[in-house]
Amino acid sequence: MKNFYEKVLKWLNDVLSPKVSKFTQNPYVMAVQSAFQLILPMILVGSIANLVGTFRNFIHSIPDISIINQYSFGLIGLFMAFVIPYNIMELKQQNRAKIIAGFTGISVMLILTKPVIANGNITTNVGYLGTSGMTVGLIVGLLLGWIFSVYFKHGLFPKDTSLPSIVVVWFESIIPIIAMIAIAVCIKNTGVDLFALVEKGMEPIKTIAESYFGFVILYFSMCLFYSLGLSAWAVYPIFFALAIPNIAANAALVAKGLGPIYINTIEVVFCGWCTFGGAGCTMPLNIQMIRSKSKRISSIGKVSIVPSIFNINEPVMYGLPVVWNPLMMIPYLLVSFIIPSLTYFVLKGGLVAIPARSFAMNYLPQPIATFLTNYDFKGVIFWIILFIIAYMIYLPFFKVYEKQEIRKEKAETAEG
Repeated sequence: MKNFYEKVLKWLNDVLSPKVSKFTQNPYVMAVQSAFQLILPMILVGSIANLVGTFRNFIHSIPDISIINQYSFGLIGLFMAFVIPYNIMELKQQNRAKIIAGFTGISVMLILTKPVIANGNITTNVGYLGTSGMTVGLIVGLLLGWIFSVYFKHGLFPKDTSLPSIVVVWFESIIPIIAMIAIAVCIKNTGVDLFALVEKGMEPIKTIAESYFGFVILYFSMCLFYSLGLSAWAVYPIFFALAIPNIAANAALVAKGLGPIYINTIEVVFCGWCTFGGAGCTMPLNIQMIRSKSKRISSIGKVSIVPSIFNINEPVMYGLPVVWNPLMMIPYLLVSFIIPSLTYFVLKGGLVAIPARSFAMNYLPQPIATFLTNYDFKGVIFWIILFIIAYMIYLPFFKVYEKQEIRKEKAETAEG
């Protein structure tokens, strides 16, 4: 068994880790990762607006601010079309044209929504600018980023031109802008609904992601990469591309008088039941650290507890550590498999209500955030059960690791 475990660790270190690291350093992947980070405040603003709207059901004097959600979270597709090509140009060190690339993304995105212009007014499907158009915005952004980066790598003017750089950018930008807008107009005039096509193309992926296997693998992959010291952002773009439209789809189902069906959402994974204390549910482990007889572990536990309350667990992951610590990686990965598995079956079975409103406030302490995702007290009870399960999984492995550290401390004291 020991040899098998050593072989698995060697494969993770020598084969998987370098490949994942190389993938996450790709400028296009990094551009998407950064895009979600930059757009996150707009998602949070939309979540706050939804939260205030809920309180308004009980306190009628609270003003209706739902329009704020429409002009923040409700424009995420448009934001993606701007930010992604902007990021790609920046990452490829072509800063002179990054703003132009972003502006072109906005133009193309608006054209593809097939707006109707009449009597000086523009009418379009606003949903295409939000969650329904997020995937199209992502694709448009990546495509424009690639085209602009290739074009500006060569350019029309020699590098040693005496013309002012701003003038050079003006004239060099004309060709790709015209070309991209012309292509978008042609697509619009053909009557092709790109949004419907992309949605249809995403259906097999959504089906897999909404299955038990897909739900658990997505979460487990994020935690596996994290435990290897790699950025979980290798998986986040896939997760967010599915999770954000899913919560909007749940809200739409409820508005029609139907029940929500999509579990793969930010509200379930990061706010509700799968990430208390941070990815891998490390809050129970942090509590064990505080109570540890090892001075080093106890000190790290006390320093880590405040971030942990707000679901930030880097101090635990790198301080204990869990990252590349063979003994602590085992319970961490077990928790990362068992907790989402239980969450999936409980929500799918209707024992706890599936969230149906945007509430992407993953840094709010749980189980407060857990309750606010669906206003179901059964969800809080389920959270407590999951907390106990995670605590019991971590405990025996932590005790073994604690004894090792205590022996080291005693040996160091004796030598001193």
